[in-house]
Amino acid sequence: MRTIRAFFRIILIFIILLLGISILAVLMPFATRETAHAIFMLLKGSLLRAIGVKVHGPKMEGIGPGLIMANHRSYLDVLFIPTSELFTIVGKIEVRSWPVFGFAGRALGVLWVNRESKESRSQTRESIVNAIHSGQKVVIFPEGTSWEGPLLLPLKPGMFHESAKHNFNIYQWSLHFDNAITGYPPGVSFLKHLWFICKETSINAYVDVREVPVASSSASELLEDCSAWWNESLTKLSEKHPARNSGYWPDARIKLLG
Repeated sequence: MRTIRAFFRIILIFIILLLGISILAVLMPFATRETAHAIFMLLKGSLLRAIGVKVHGPKMEGIGPGLIMANHRSYLDVLFIPTSELFTIVGKIEVRSWPVFGFAGRALGVLWVNRESKESRSQTRESIVNAIHSGQKVVIFPEGTSWEGPLLLPLKPGMFHESAKHNFNIYQWSLHFDNAITGYPPGVSFLKHLWFICKETSINAYVDVREVPVASSSASELLEDCSAWWNESLTKLSEKHPARNSGYWPDARIKLLG
């Protein structure tokens, strides 16, 4: 039964994705980022239903230019960004070559970064700063990689320094699943991971939003303040909604929190 469920869910997911890509392909070259974003917002609810995920939690309202930051659980996280306003995503360059996802990312104006390249990271930070100065909202996951949680991996400090330097607002939100199988570990292929998620009967995603944006001229204060809020938020969510299947995907990075 679980195998049959996963099979039909995978088919439905790719039908939805191909529908979105087909619409964009027809509209190209006239489609703007706003058009791609509108299509993304229309289809993401259908994708979540197809995967079997139900979302709980508040939305961000009336946010201005700045950084939208969250902890990182998996490639699914972009489906839970708690605002309908136009945003720009920063994604790892490996995803650009993924079938369907790469095309969608390019249409949405994703800023690609090669995390193994210092030059690429520097260029991406510069692109983020320019985007925010032009009035955009940029989504980043400062852990730099995803894992099952429940708390944080060590945060990359780069954008906290840029935020302090340019006095950017940081809009924080947190994400917790009641099934740790959603955590995307190193060394597991995308399709294998998605297959195992789709075999689950249902998964709940819980979103928390910080009520006010954070800003400071001190990068260390920003990093400490944001880390404290995430850990408090994630602790509350994980205690209220314990995650089953913890450790399903063995992950040596857990030792980093020891």
